[in-house]
Amino acid sequence: MQQDHPEGNLPLVGRHVIERFELETGEHLPPSVNQKILEGSYSTKLTIRCDGQRVRVEGNPSRWQRMDNLFGLQTLDECVAIFNHVLAQYDLPPFTKNTQISYRQTPDGKTTQLVGNGAEITAIDWTVNHQVGKGKEASFIRGMSSMQIGRGRKPKLYPDGHTCNWGEGSTWVMTKLYNKAVELQRHLNKELRKKDGVPIDRLNYLENLIKYCENTGVVREEHSLRQALLKRHALQFYGRVTEQDFYPHLTDIENAMKTIQISHDEHQSIADQLLNLGIVKSRQAANATQSYALIWQHGKDIKSELSSSNYYVHKARLKAIGIDIGQQFDVSRMCPTLKRSEVIEVKPLIVPHWYQLPVVAQSNVLPFKAYA
Repeated sequence: MQQDHPEGNLPLVGRHVIERFELETGEHLPPSVNQKILEGSYSTKLTIRCDGQRVRVEGNPSRWQRMDNLFGLQTLDECVAIFNHVLAQYDLPPFTKNTQISYRQTPDGKTTQLVGNGAEITAIDWTVNHQVGKGKEASFIRGMSSMQIGRGRKPKLYPDGHTCNWGEGSTWVMTKLYNKAVELQRHLNKELRKKDGVPIDRLNYLENLIKYCENTGVVREEHSLRQALLKRHALQFYGRVTEQDFYPHLTDIENAMKTIQISHDEHQSIADQLLNLGIVKSRQAANATQSYALIWQHGKDIKSELSSSNYYVHKARLKAIGIDIGQQFDVSRMCPTLKRSEVIEVKPLIVPHWYQLPVVAQSNVLPFKAYA
């Protein structure tokens, strides 16, 4: 999040500053300040920067000053309250809500830009936890990795099978599924290797949390909305948007799970599934589509076998039952048991009674220091 203060005269905050001058005119340009890294309790970090006019904070407020963030903050206001507490420690003005939005004057031929009089969200991550059952996390992730999501975003399944990304490196949006117990264990192992180790009470809490995630089978769904998407949909103006305004951009995984839920019935052929679901109207059409699915499973490039229009007809039919012939067939990633009922039933994760939920006031009383 960042906010501009055109009147200037704010304290410079960063690790070092570079003064700049226009060589031809000798005009003094705004200084360049790099970011200062802040470290709080439990190895949590935020970064802060101010060049005298623009104030910027980056980091995960749900994780700040907490042992973990399996369940995080629920509102934008709670996140900003964390950031504002940090700003106050450096005598910087707090992030404020936008009350006015106007068009910024731009050079001829350039696209007009909207600007507000408050804070701008430049990136935001949203998460949800799924309970898929003990030992089924990798199967669920591998099964989901067989599908493109959104507008043709292709999956990238990591070699260990515990993480799958869609849109990695995108300036628009990146979506991820990963095994939460594995992620927590990796972070804990990294801390155990440190010289000071991990205090016993924290170690016990994290080990219990990892065991809970393993026993319930927690798969974390994460959506990273980047600046290009936020500006395209005018979601960057803090105070003028609500949490609900972001929800339409967080449905790609849910939509994919709805189709893959009906992707396999061991008592029916592909043709029978197409007919019973009303995707095709005749046995001839069902058999034709099934034949191309079988050819695809033998490693053939279906796109080279069909005209463009026919290819997309068969692709749409098969995708409706969870088969994506736009992806190269990989038997290890086609998980025939993947259903949201019976074999792998996906449920919302319930907060255990012993879990330490985030409280902004508690995070804001703990001390922190500049790390670099």
